[in-house]
Amino acid sequence: MSKEEKKEGKEEKKETEESPEKIDIKEKKKEKDEDKDKAKDKKEEDKKGKKAEKETKKKEKDEDKDKAKDKKEEDKKEEEGKKVEKETKEKPKEEEKEPPEPEKAPEPEKKEPAPAKKKKKINKMTLSEVEAQLNVVEEKMGGFTSKYAQHLLRRKEILTSQKEEKPAKKQK
Repeated sequence: MSKEEKKEGKEEKKETEESPEKIDIKEKKKEKDEDKDKAKDKKEEDKKGKKAEKETKKKEKDEDKDKAKDKKEEDKKEEEGKKVEKETKEKPKEEEKEPPEPEKAPEPEKKEPAPAKKKKKINKMTLSEVEAQLNVVEEKMGGFTSKYAQHLLRRKEILTSQKEEKPAKKQK
């Protein structure tokens, strides 16, 4: 064989055989592809884990809401029970204070029911009526801060000032 033939044979061998560098490159590509696949799998698992966490948190929140509702309902029931107890305790006290009334003869049936009382306008009330209403307001409302009470007080001032002026006019 001649030198030229040998050279051609070597070149053919080089072309057919892969160089170690090419092998390393292919292996690195395979490793990269595998790493990418692993990373994708890991991301998918993380997403699934996050979804599961969200669902568990959501369930916990729902359970907490249900517990809060149940607690509110229990509190309402307790308050109602306390109110009933207070009412039952207060009723016997009222009965003890008032002596039993003697039985009266049944009253004859009335043909027409009495018309409902209309409240009298403040500017039409007399001094005694205004004072009576002020006493009622003080008992029921606990003071004279309401507009109704303020109007009553103003009416009382007007009536007392008019009362003072009348005797002065008669003396002249």
